[in-house]
Amino acid sequence: MNSKKKIKFELKEVSCNETVEIDGVSFSNMAYLLVFVDGVNLFTLDLFQESFLVFKELKNSISKSGKYLLFTGVSGIADDAGWEYVEVFHEENSVTWKVRRDDTLRSYIFDRIDYLKEISIVEKKIELLNSSMKLEPLYVVYPE
Repeated sequence: MNSKKKIKFELKEVSCNETVEIDGVSFSNMAYLLVFVDGVNLFTLDLFQESFLVFKELKNSISKSGKYLLFTGVSGIADDAGWEYVEVFHEENSVTWKVRRDDTLRSYIFDRIDYLKEISIVEKKIELLNSSMKLEPLYVVYPE
């Protein structure tokens, strides 16, 4: 039985003529990342609502096991949104996330090759963003 989940990232762009509201904050002329696991947008689940994926940390997570701030609140202040570091474990053929927010813990296991490929694909899309468009979160305050 294969317990590995399929991961996919999507770059969501909001033009200067549009506005999106997340956790009561309005944004325009910006981009942010969505993460899908087995086709489900994690940000539609209670655990991940009103949060952003931190691309810099996601990219850092491709090289080795460790603790990474993959998610933060819309303000960028992880503690205010109940976010802690995600434990990322690399094995020969898989990458595991142990995600904790407040008192909830979830684990996800991904195919290592797919994980690296998906991050590479979304990185190329970020590089092609219009220079006036900013990738959110712009600033991150790490948990203490």
